[in-house]
Amino acid sequence: MPRLTDQEQQEIIRYIEADKPLPDKYRFLLFQDKREVELVWNGKT
Repeated sequence: MPRLTDQEQQEIIRYIEADKPLPDKYRFLLFQDKREVELVWNGKT
């Protein structure tokens, strides 16, 4: 996992404090890219 710079860490903290979602740039730096795909439609059981 690449190390985040101090500036990147501060920016992530600002997003969290503002209760905003993390941009994909940071999401994929922080968490492994294990995307799960799910099909969703009205009436699905």
